[in-house]
Amino acid sequence: MGEKVQILVSTFNGSEFVVDQLESVASQTLRSSWISIRDDGSSDNTLSVVSRWAEEHAECVVRAGTRLGVVQSFFALLLESEPDYLYFAFSDQDDVWLPRKLEIAVATLKGCNQDVPLLYCSGLEIVDRNLRHLGFSSRSNRPAFANALVENIATGCTIVLNRPARDLICQQLPAKALMHDWWCYLVVSAFGNVIYDPRPTVQYRQHSRNTVGTSVSDWSLLKRRFKRFLSHEANKLIVSDQAVEFSRCYGHLLNDGQKRTLERFLELRNDVWARIAYNGVMDVWRQRRFDTLILRALILMGRV
Repeated sequence: MGEKVQILVSTFNGSEFVVDQLESVASQTLRSSWISIRDDGSSDNTLSVVSRWAEEHAECVVRAGTRLGVVQSFFALLLESEPDYLYFAFSDQDDVWLPRKLEIAVATLKGCNQDVPLLYCSGLEIVDRNLRHLGFSSRSNRPAFANALVENIATGCTIVLNRPARDLICQQLPAKALMHDWWCYLVVSAFGNVIYDPRPTVQYRQHSRNTVGTSVSDWSLLKRRFKRFLSHEANKLIVSDQAVEFSRCYGHLLNDGQKRTLERFLELRNDVWARIAYNGVMDVWRQRRFDTLILRALILMGRV
């Protein structure tokens, strides 16, 4: 199918912004694409809005689904994606893609070995609800498995996967994951190649109903992280829970070095003395030094 890309859109109560997003997808300079929309049981008029839009765009199909949540909704889209496409792009419902987003992503992926799983992701232009510029996302320099265990650098709306990456992820979908994009980063970082492009390809809209969201200033970012720390819930999925699920799904395929990294990280869950010892020789890391310091503190407290 050449350079054709299947774009996977999950919607939920997103009628306010979804048409802006779909119009930006339809206006890409790389025209050969197919848009698959799965509505995740919206209670507002999102389904009717996207259905009306699809009636005027032959390259789009809409399906009404039951409520799965954002993670499993995107995995359902990926699992049901077309078998003869080479590239697959996640799309949120409230952003705006810059015109050359797909062209840049596919050109970058085509320059790599297509026989291995590939994940392209990029930087973001952060905007407010009216698309006014707020700033840019921080740069990520070293995609790696040891980073993916404890941090996600692949924002879903920027991700484009090649066919081997799609097939590998669908081979063993998780029963639980923190986010679909983080899981994809974790899997491909272990068995393929993650390409991070610092150039922003998406206007990442910040508003009151963001599922995840981000911050522009270091102070705002710090406040968000401390808020998450203080609101810790005993039954809430945490990073090591996702690592346990990854071990169940893919642990047998890891090389010896990766297995040691994963096993040592998982040993911290129930042993305070292991957490103390691990802090001196920690082999997982986050992109920013300050974030790695916070990670060390959270590990000591058993909050990872």
